[in-house]
Amino acid sequence: MKRLLLQKGSVIFCFMLFFVIIEVITFRWVNFSFLPRFLIIDLLLAFGLASVILLIKSHKLSLVYLSLIFAMLLVLFLVNATMYNVNFDLFSLQQLQLLGEAQAVFNFEFLSIPSIIIAAVVSVLFLAANITLIVIFGKRPPIHKYYPKALIVFAIIGLSLVGYFTCDSPLIERYNQNENITVFKRANLENYGLLGYYFKESQNIIALNHLQHITEENPTTLTEDPSQTTTQTTHDPSVSEPTTSPDDTLTTTDITETEGPIINFEESPFFGLLEGMNVITIMLESGQSFAINEVLTPNLFRLTQEGLYFANNYSENKTSVSEMIAVTGNYPSMTFSPSIYDYDLSFSLAEILNDTYKTSYFHDNVPSFYGRGDLMPMLGFENCYFHDEIHPEIPLWTWNGDYILDSLTLESILPELIDTEQPFYSFWTSLSSHGPYNYGPENKALFESLGYFDLIDQAEADGDWVNILHDSSELNQLRIRHYQAAIMDFDHAIGRILETLEANSLTDDTVIIIYGDHNVYYHELALDIYNISSEEYYHSEMYETFLCIYNPLLTATYLDYYETDSTTITKFTSPYIIVPTLIDLLGIPFNKNIYLGDSVFLDNEQVFYSHKLAAILTNSLYSNDGYEIIYDPFLADDETLATFHTQGAKVMFRLGVVNNHYLSTRSEKNQEDE
Repeated sequence: MKRLLLQKGSVIFCFMLFFVIIEVITFRWVNFSFLPRFLIIDLLLAFGLASVILLIKSHKLSLVYLSLIFAMLLVLFLVNATMYNVNFDLFSLQQLQLLGEAQAVFNFEFLSIPSIIIAAVVSVLFLAANITLIVIFGKRPPIHKYYPKALIVFAIIGLSLVGYFTCDSPLIERYNQNENITVFKRANLENYGLLGYYFKESQNIIALNHLQHITEENPTTLTEDPSQTTTQTTHDPSVSEPTTSPDDTLTTTDITETEGPIINFEESPFFGLLEGMNVITIMLESGQSFAINEVLTPNLFRLTQEGLYFANNYSENKTSVSEMIAVTGNYPSMTFSPSIYDYDLSFSLAEILNDTYKTSYFHDNVPSFYGRGDLMPMLGFENCYFHDEIHPEIPLWTWNGDYILDSLTLESILPELIDTEQPFYSFWTSLSSHGPYNYGPENKALFESLGYFDLIDQAEADGDWVNILHDSSELNQLRIRHYQAAIMDFDHAIGRILETLEANSLTDDTVIIIYGDHNVYYHELALDIYNISSEEYYHSEMYETFLCIYNPLLTATYLDYYETDSTTITKFTSPYIIVPTLIDLLGIPFNKNIYLGDSVFLDNEQVFYSHKLAAILTNSLYSNDGYEIIYDPFLADDETLATFHTQGAKVMFRLGVVNNHYLSTRSEKNQEDE
């Protein structure tokens, strides 16, 4: 027995040592502390996985098994390192469903050569250490009656681990009850470690699939009697401080009193002001306010002066998430698969309007990307226009910066985007300002031929434009020029929309919303723009994006109501306010708790929950778990901090409502639908 424990114990210890090494490397790479806060959970899971070699007598086969486990850990390190380097994101198992999209947009520039070298070196050292052990143990005679002894040891270890993970300690209880670990994945990954986090996430995914079969028999929908629902939440938005520890998150049973279309409805002073008006929502790819210029982008600048410009708007999500937020007002933190499941999305703006409006969606990409071909009709869009409908004679572009110009796309979709015969709701996702920048030779030539670069040079010479990276490398300066030119082309498209509305006397009867999905993250430009390092990902000012709402009546009413002459609104906002604000302006009573934001014309403060960052932030505060503030540059007073915590708890409360609704109304697509 002693020899068995010595031999297998040495191999297990070697694995555990290298597991800790790769975990430390991963943690430091993504700017965590050296080891998980609750290291015991991670170590016990690693020990349990390694103990399986007790059932494998051969040292060589044991090495093969442990090498496979270690290779998985190395992959987790490389994926997290790459995702963090690109846009501060961290990997979750839910993202496996986006593997095709990730492959399509992958650029070798994303690869981190140092991380690959580190992984290779650690792999060699791991194999060398284990081969040395094989050589040492191979010289000794075989263990007598190996399997009976091994089974006894394995059974003792297994029972001990089961006992620990089912005990009543506060740590284990908190870990076991964390039913949506991805809500604050950064905080949870730092708390529980690689194995602790991904093991729990896999458990949650399995549990959600099981729970979904149960809720199919008794679903909770938005039309049920709210008095029959149960409220269970780990956050109480009525208090100034969270009632839970930083490790608690909402569970899958967070059903709240929100069912029915007008529960908890609040009217703003502008409720119904734009009733029956047309709606045009445009998501500006990587749209940030620094690119809006009176000389270079006169149409966008005009909208900031004649419309309502939100100077403290923030957003940081994947394009598909930001896109859906501006249609539904929410996005679930649980696995969302519109290509596999049908959902009840009756609260989406398109679904609400499509009985009386012509509803249309436009984006120059293939419908399979992000599952838009399945999602957009589910959201309520009656007409969907993708690349083959918009540019049937032009081959699909590749992800090298040579995208079809937004101005050309707009000319193609304009007859459908603006309907002169009936009310319409049109949603357009732009493309030209997508990175990489200054890489596409065709678009570079197009920008030159269209005179965009000459206009930039002239504006710079006249003092009307400054390259925001004028102190950076020459290459980065060129990239900003390319980005600025792309925004100028988008501005030309906006000019054509305004001209068409005016020509058809529709300007006064249309509200236009333009917003950015995320910052200019390609080539780490956002870091250079704000002069910060990747370790300072929590600097919330880096996530500023553009938002403007334009309608002449709205602007006049706003200026009169607030007795001001400024159309700039400094209140903190995010894309979550778009849907509730529009529904408010259109005079449609709504269920406010299914939206993660409120109408901007209510007095409520706003916070932003980023699915990508798994964090809650404002323009001056940042928290990875909704509780601990890790960025507070202006030293917020107690009242500001209390408001932040209260609003963060409210958003988490509503996210529980959203998750429950998506889960309870989810049903598998049948073969005919597919």
